[in-house]
Amino acid sequence: MLQPAEKAVVSVILPCYNYAHFLGEALDSVLAQSYSHWECIIINDGSPDNTEEIALQYCNKDKRFKYLHKENGGPASARNFGIKLSAGKYILPLDPDDMIAEGFIEKALEIIESDPDVKIVASPAQMFGDVNKVIPIPAFNLRELLIVNYLFNTSLYRREDFDKTNGYDEEIFGLEDWDLWISILKTGGTVKVLPFAGYHYRQKNECVFRDLIRDKERLFRHQLKMYLNHIDVYKQQFDSPVHLIQENEKLNRVINNYQETRSYKWGYRIQNFKNRLRNFLK
Repeated sequence: MLQPAEKAVVSVILPCYNYAHFLGEALDSVLAQSYSHWECIIINDGSPDNTEEIALQYCNKDKRFKYLHKENGGPASARNFGIKLSAGKYILPLDPDDMIAEGFIEKALEIIESDPDVKIVASPAQMFGDVNKVIPIPAFNLRELLIVNYLFNTSLYRREDFDKTNGYDEEIFGLEDWDLWISILKTGGTVKVLPFAGYHYRQKNECVFRDLIRDKERLFRHQLKMYLNHIDVYKQQFDSPVHLIQENEKLNRVINNYQETRSYKWGYRIQNFKNRLRNFLK
């Protein structure tokens, strides 16, 4: 196991708005990490529920938890606020209704610190709640990432790379993590993926991102803003915005068709079996 004295601080950035009923599970997953040299910054984004009460309980339990409060501005604003006040060499965002597996931070650090070309360490997602399955992540390809975001928000990256960007764009709600990944990767570097589902994503029938997907006009405005943010790299990769839209639709069809294949479904079953076996052997 990596020893804290040999490794840098990892800042877990956790904004919370109206999710106090899930917050304890997220914080417990941070507390259970096999790597102990972390800080967890809980940002109360003007939440009207008992987020502060839960957060302060954990701060009293362990000094590595830190509590901040701000006026409501959305998750991008809260993450920027928390990162600005963080002390870590590495950043790991986490939403209050999700969790990370025990070895997430330790294994992600082993990967990113062994290769300076690695800008982001991502993880397959173990979905739970209304859906129970594993979502894999394909090998990194910048052109494909420009078309569709296949990296989850809970991915590890360097603070110094974040500081070279404009941070999370607070005007493209729901797509801000995608925008940040492009900002970090468009000048070079790569993404590596954990060999296990280290990120546990709570699937709910209703969520903010799903509301955004349903609102086609709003979604288009946000996608256009993101395109303009990175028009330099989009122009390098695509002839025109129309070409980009066509590629997006084609890739989505390929993904949907692949997810219906027998090999894909069997892959989920095998991965779920491996996860259950790993948990049983702990």
